[in-house]
Amino acid sequence: MVKRAPQVALAVAVAVVAGCESPARVKPWRHAPDPTAEAKDEPASHVLDNLAGQTDGELRANRPHTLRIAVDAEPGRLTPIVEPSVWARRITLGTIFEPLLRYVPPEHGQGPGRFEPRLARSWHVMPGGQEIRIEIEPDVRFHDGERMTSSDVQFTLDTVRTPRHGLETLRSMLDDVQSIELVTPTEVRLVLKRPNGWVLRALAEIPILPMHVYDGSLLAGGALVGTGPWKLVSNKNGLVRLTRFDKYWGTPAAIPDLEFVYEPDAAITLTAAKRGEIDIVPALIPAHWPEQASAPGVTSQLAPLELAPPRMRYLAFNAARVPLDDARVRHAIALLVDRRAIAKRVFGGLARPALWPIWPGGPADGTEPTVPELDPAAAGKLLDAAGWTDHDGDGIRDKDGKQLHLTLIGTEHPALDPASPTKKTERDFFVEAARRIGVVIDVKSGGETFLEKRLSDGAWDIVEQSWGGLVDAPLDSLLAPHVPPPTPPATPPAESSVGHALDALAAVWDPAEREKAAPALAAALAESWPMAGIVADAPQGLIARRVQNVHVWDGWIDLSALTFDPKAP
Repeated sequence: MVKRAPQVALAVAVAVVAGCESPARVKPWRHAPDPTAEAKDEPASHVLDNLAGQTDGELRANRPHTLRIAVDAEPGRLTPIVEPSVWARRITLGTIFEPLLRYVPPEHGQGPGRFEPRLARSWHVMPGGQEIRIEIEPDVRFHDGERMTSSDVQFTLDTVRTPRHGLETLRSMLDDVQSIELVTPTEVRLVLKRPNGWVLRALAEIPILPMHVYDGSLLAGGALVGTGPWKLVSNKNGLVRLTRFDKYWGTPAAIPDLEFVYEPDAAITLTAAKRGEIDIVPALIPAHWPEQASAPGVTSQLAPLELAPPRMRYLAFNAARVPLDDARVRHAIALLVDRRAIAKRVFGGLARPALWPIWPGGPADGTEPTVPELDPAAAGKLLDAAGWTDHDGDGIRDKDGKQLHLTLIGTEHPALDPASPTKKTERDFFVEAARRIGVVIDVKSGGETFLEKRLSDGAWDIVEQSWGGLVDAPLDSLLAPHVPPPTPPATPPAESSVGHALDALAAVWDPAEREKAAPALAAALAESWPMAGIVADAPQGLIARRVQNVHVWDGWIDLSALTFDPKAP
């Protein structure tokens, strides 16, 4: 496989490595002035306080060359590689730092993504799949003027592979890399223990660091020195400012300046967007969506933005314990999740029903299987077939003298405000549906330490989990711990097992080929039911209509591809 760059630099694929994040919970805004009011009658937004003391006049003067992005959570330490937060990655990857490959979104939002060159001019997977040759661009310089060489690539990849650095999310994708060898100043060779297509996926996520800056400390005293189209100007008072790097090796960014503005109050952010102070609002919350976001005063200046991150909440089953050692029982429990009601009434429409981690632009990028409705009748028939019926008429199913009690563990849910659409959580919907057909769910909740202990000692039947990662990423951490062993004597054929399907995804190098393998994974999951999805994130945001060439992929936007409409005010 050989890929070569065209003469014009290509779009940046910005991907977000998220922790286990759930869809945004319903919570009230502290105060929510109507953003549809005339801007001239509104007081200056608090966002102005974060914009380095700029006056209204200065804000207007800088607007033609500045893209302002609302940041709704503390970005924390700005680092591209040492346990970065979601916002640290969004701010730094594809802007200040660049990976070897770019993972670009599908054309017109249809089909799989694809790899294209970035810092790597070309790459070649050798016959047998145990060696990858990478030729890097020869004229790339870091922001401090030093030339990038293959030594920087080797240093970065070896750093990620070193366990003591604690870079588990990225390191696991390079598990099959045996060594990284220098061939020339512009060429490296990756030697693999076995063929593994996820290595290329990792190369589209790992930012290449300058060895002369980061050798000795990956924090580098707070320095941010990369090769990207923007460089850091300042980071203070909740405002991160980037400016275009004039000596960038590729096509210069069309927008000279980026400002990331931290404002925790969504009402203030929405008002500021209405006033033209903010161009991108990544996510709204249910208390004022969709009414205010779709009001005429907003829609005239702002368009909808759907980031569609590959994040989901799900139930994992302990198939090592009776009665969940029976796939029919696991299937029955999955049919007791009212996904549509949960998406609407718990998450205010900012989540959508999901069954498996498979959808276009999802953890497994492919056609989404049908998501089942709440179906107590079908669940009851499955439990009947498995021998769990109400023999003594007390309203609880039993078998061999043992009642059908299941233990569900999870973290403590925050209290929902009375102003929310409902006080019920997704857990409440599930437990109530189960009880109506004679299944008792005993809920045990606590902090992260409690959850880890219960998981390790196996004293649970069902666990609430959330998963957030990359589009088209390895799913072993999500699925492999919960894959049930074959149930004798009806051992599933190897070609339909979850493990085999995961191996098949890892065995191909091209995202388009993995998309073709996704249905086999869906079929294997539907046969064994190791988990059952609840909802996937479906955040709704806003973007200024003056911003053009918007490409959403992997839960974020390719900032380097953006332009301003020259005709926009």
